[in-house]
Amino acid sequence: MGGIVGNNSLLAKIGDYGEIEYLFYPQVGYETHFFDSALAVYDKKVKWHWDEDWDISQKYIEETNIFKTILEDDKIILTIKDFVPISHNVLIRRVYIKNKLDKKLNFKLFFYENLRIGENPITNTVKFLEDGCIVKYNGKYIFCIGSDKKIDSFQCGNRYSKTSAYIDIENGILKEHKESSGLLTDSAISWNIKIDEKRSLAFNIYILPQRFDGDFSIITEQLRIIMNNSENIKNLSMNYWKNIIGDIKRFIHPELRQNREIYSITKRALMTLLMLCDKEGGIIAAPSLHPDYRYVWGRDGAYISVALDLFGIRNIPDRFFEFMSKIQNADGSWLQNYYVNGKPRLTAIQIDQIGSILWAMDVHYRLSGDRTFVERYWNMIEKAANYLRLVALNFTPCFDLWEEKFGVFAYTMGAIYAGLKCAYSMSKAVNKRDKVKDWGKTIEFLKHEVPKRFYLEDEERFAKSINPLDKTIDTSILGLSYPFNLIDVDDERMIKTAEAIEKAFKYKVGGIGRYPEDIYFGGNPWIITTLWLSLYYRRLYNVLKEKEDNRADIYLQKSKRLFNWVMKYSFNGLFPEQIHKELGVPMSAIPLGWSNAMFLIYVYENDNVIIP
Repeated sequence: MGGIVGNNSLLAKIGDYGEIEYLFYPQVGYETHFFDSALAVYDKKVKWHWDEDWDISQKYIEETNIFKTILEDDKIILTIKDFVPISHNVLIRRVYIKNKLDKKLNFKLFFYENLRIGENPITNTVKFLEDGCIVKYNGKYIFCIGSDKKIDSFQCGNRYSKTSAYIDIENGILKEHKESSGLLTDSAISWNIKIDEKRSLAFNIYILPQRFDGDFSIITEQLRIIMNNSENIKNLSMNYWKNIIGDIKRFIHPELRQNREIYSITKRALMTLLMLCDKEGGIIAAPSLHPDYRYVWGRDGAYISVALDLFGIRNIPDRFFEFMSKIQNADGSWLQNYYVNGKPRLTAIQIDQIGSILWAMDVHYRLSGDRTFVERYWNMIEKAANYLRLVALNFTPCFDLWEEKFGVFAYTMGAIYAGLKCAYSMSKAVNKRDKVKDWGKTIEFLKHEVPKRFYLEDEERFAKSINPLDKTIDTSILGLSYPFNLIDVDDERMIKTAEAIEKAFKYKVGGIGRYPEDIYFGGNPWIITTLWLSLYYRRLYNVLKEKEDNRADIYLQKSKRLFNWVMKYSFNGLFPEQIHKELGVPMSAIPLGWSNAMFLIYVYENDNVIIP
């Protein structure tokens, strides 16, 4: 299932066999550059890294964003360690080769690329420079591929022609054409590997993207600087990662703090979320192209911001709110999603996102105690809350959080309530309470009207939507209570709704889905929804325990069972969107930011701070 490595400008997706699938540059999520890299060993015949007789394993190195792929056969162990330093926009591939045999080995190692530059690839040129590196460029970007081990041969060609570097690798000899142009250029570099018995060797491959103005010397000089300082660059990144996650154990719930697996996944979840955060403030939902989630949704960004804030990371949520302030509509709303450069992508309105952003801002304020934060963003807060007040009074329909149906949804009303209540709470920090009394009245209106309008007497639970009425059992109905607190967690109507949700799903592998009739990717249990019900049950336990209700322990056990299910489906510390309902393998996007954020919310020491 691979992994991701990146900083806040460059992000690379590493595939199941250690290949570079694609890069995002110069921003996280934009633009996409399909890389299609490959490694091959040639010893009388070619052996690609996807061939079946390799034993392959992958994992992150603990407390780093270095992703390791190990390919082993009967002769060698080939290890690739990929990372992107925080200080430079370069993908560094550390290649280790160990000879397992009692005799000397001689073979060729090839690195191949079929890079398509940009969102809409145009004619490009690939060229071998006398500096000893490959460059590929169009009118906008240039990529440089070099190594600190002398390159022994090269080829620049076109993928579907006789000059293709891929064909040369199959034949074991690169023709050393120095330049080629076209839509689908490719290239390869090779090294003659000689390793004594039971010995190893190691070297780096460097992949640098930059904007291109026609001057090769800029990128080749950058390559030289990075190669000469690679150890310092790595150490700087190592120290940064360790500082980011250094003291997080104190934030973890006391009952979970000593669990080494939970601690390890918590660190990985945090480091994963940081790689989804762009330098300009946007936070992408996932570094995924199939499905295509490399965009900024206010909702996903809000949950991710809350998770980061809970674990003491303040600057990135603040940067996200700054980004959202710049793209807010004049009426106070936001569109469905955006590119990380702030340009709109899908332009529907999902009102829950407006409420979610205000909720996340209030969590940030409550944790930081920084009144200047509220002052700085008050105009944004006020516009958004005024928008929510109008749609609340009219029960205005919109698209649901799953982006499938149009109506007035329980989850949306919960988010509207939370957003208004959070904005009303923040108004005190800037002495505006008297000017926003209408918000307070609207909060009370929602508190009274929503339970009455959404409750289904015959079913003894809440509806998914009204106008049109939709009685479907949907896990998102929990949003009325958790985390948005419109309906008390121990309201018997809410308890019966939660129990109905739990009973509705009978997957072979377990877990909780969105709704029983779901067909997206076949309809599977989701990490988000399973954690959602687990979080609701845990909070219910806490409330019932305080009231000395003898049902409390029942719900604690339910919560733990659901959380333990989620723990089974962490892959290299990454949580996907879904788990295949029969096979138990990750489905859809991995990692999904919201899934990792919900895990962090669960393991946090006390969730009172996120409840409006």
